[in-house]
Amino acid sequence: MNWVRSIGERLRPENVFLGLALTFGLAVMIANPPFQAPDEGDHFYRAFQISEGTVVGEKGFGNAGGALPVIAFRVADPENISFHPEVKMTAAIWRKKADPAWIDWSKAERAFCGFPHSVVYPPTSYVPQAAAIFIGRLIHLGLLGLMYLARLVGFAASIALGYAALRRLPVFRWSALVLLLCPMSLYLFGSMASDGVLITAAFLLLAVSARITLDEPRRATWRELALVVTLGGVLTLAKVVYLPLASVALLLVTPRLESVQRKLIFGAAWAAVCLLPLALWGRVIAGIYIPGRNDIPIDPAAQWLVVSKAPFAFLGLVAKSIWIEAAGIYRWFVGTLGWGDTPMPDWFYYLFGWGLLACLIAEASDAHRIKGWQRLALLGAGTSAVVMIFGAQYATWNAPGSRTPIEGIEGRYFLPLAPLIVLAFPPLGKLRVPRVVAPWLGTGLTTLGALVCLVAEVDRYYFD
Repeated sequence: MNWVRSIGERLRPENVFLGLALTFGLAVMIANPPFQAPDEGDHFYRAFQISEGTVVGEKGFGNAGGALPVIAFRVADPENISFHPEVKMTAAIWRKKADPAWIDWSKAERAFCGFPHSVVYPPTSYVPQAAAIFIGRLIHLGLLGLMYLARLVGFAASIALGYAALRRLPVFRWSALVLLLCPMSLYLFGSMASDGVLITAAFLLLAVSARITLDEPRRATWRELALVVTLGGVLTLAKVVYLPLASVALLLVTPRLESVQRKLIFGAAWAAVCLLPLALWGRVIAGIYIPGRNDIPIDPAAQWLVVSKAPFAFLGLVAKSIWIEAAGIYRWFVGTLGWGDTPMPDWFYYLFGWGLLACLIAEASDAHRIKGWQRLALLGAGTSAVVMIFGAQYATWNAPGSRTPIEGIEGRYFLPLAPLIVLAFPPLGKLRVPRVVAPWLGTGLTTLGALVCLVAEVDRYYFD
């Protein structure tokens, strides 16, 4: 069995990540039919709008969005495939979306398009996708080509951030790999949405913060501090519910700065990048916000008043919603692809959960490096972020004062919180597991997950 130990000792989580992402991840991205990822049409519209230099959308026709080429509306049509597992992708649909292959965008007919779900997102959420579309428009690439080019550049950005995170993370690296390459994450890396970048940015933020915190003899560099501030700002501006991630990074890193001057500069920079843009963008989009549903009265301001007057009742509702929806949230967290119509095999959800726990136990010998107050801070950040996610959905999916379970919760919203799960795992006393276990377990579980993800997707869209 010496060869098992020898190979296990040579395995590196960042290399396994890169290998699986560049093989299975690219295959999943290519096989995923156009606009079949969640809300991908709306994300495409927003990225296209930003690529033209329009930062703030507009209201029109009782909706919110902006003027876009008319042809984009036709190509972004999901073709009645979404929510209908019995409907498959066909060669005729591919030909329809690929025509025309080349377009002079300066002459394309334009009209107002509504995409209220994504028009409120800041331009920083779509930098890779918008840059790709900008270049694609310059060379007159057609709509389908633009979409796949934007997917590819977003995928590359996600992989680069994920690779950097695993290289820098000082503890629980194999457990982080398992979460970073779960089927849901692997699938989102290659979609038009910003989820892939947000997930990997969260891992990199916590990885750099943990490295600064745990490598005690080493002094944090200004480059590392700038990276912490920048990543915190990207996450917070994209979705305010991830503010606790940026906040716990601030809390972990600040005590490691050796002078009052460095602490003040770091704190001021953090506030300027993580809080100020958030406040300004909130004021900007207030005028173009449109509720995502009109079958019931939606009023975020009124809902906030309800929560502020009875916070414990709201927390009770959150607990009730988690109790009722926990199984579904977990399945969406691990992997439920497409528009919620492409699950993994039932056995895989059980195997993934127990496999992740086994990997955490195998690496728990390093948990003693994380101090008790740091672990509490990580747990507090995770709890706060979960409550904020439920609060955001409560404000935008439930009528003011509703006591029914909070709607609109999807497991993928919690993927950026995954590194908190890893770093907060407690030490297990004198339990010692051979170090070769975690590399083999992490590699095996992520490889299996990537294979199951690809098979599930291909079966869903191409086989009866």
